[in-house]
Amino acid sequence: MKNVLNHINLIALSKGSEKEFDLLFMSYYPKVKAFIRSMIWEEEESEDLAQETFIHLWKSRETLGEVRNLNAYIYQITKHILYTYLEKRKRLFTVGLDEVSAPPSVDEVEDIVYSHELKSLLEKAIEGLPSQCRTVFCMSRQQGLSNEEISHRLGISKRTVETHISNALAILRKVTSTLMCLLMI
Repeated sequence: MKNVLNHINLIALSKGSEKEFDLLFMSYYPKVKAFIRSMIWEEEESEDLAQETFIHLWKSRETLGEVRNLNAYIYQITKHILYTYLEKRKRLFTVGLDEVSAPPSVDEVEDIVYSHELKSLLEKAIEGLPSQCRTVFCMSRQQGLSNEEISHRLGISKRTVETHISNALAILRKVTSTLMCLLMI
């Protein structure tokens, strides 16, 4: 590794030499990846974090001309990236006692099931709308487009858009009220 160190021109690298960066990458990437892999045991994550180390090196390349011990410098960057990754991962998998809630009651479970059933049935009702009516309704309610935008996109009048939306809502209200009556039984 000493021989490679003598061939990497940190001054040229600090001035943006891609050739020197490639040499640095080819020399250190396997070592950095192996170090990270020894800590987290996940191949893809190790590759990503090793690449992140070199992205950081490239972004801060202006300061590389002042580096006296490149091994230690790269190790410190790698260690920092690894600790940041592990800290994020720890927060992701750690749940505080105040975040733990009691299991849902039977009524809450029933409400969840009913809401999922209602949503599924509404989606089927929307699929059953006439083609143009469904298109206009989805553009309005799911894509959030204004009536005027829908009118322009479909080449129909704004009044026709309003009629399609009104018809769709009337049909969905009937379906919803029928479903609610069935669910209450």
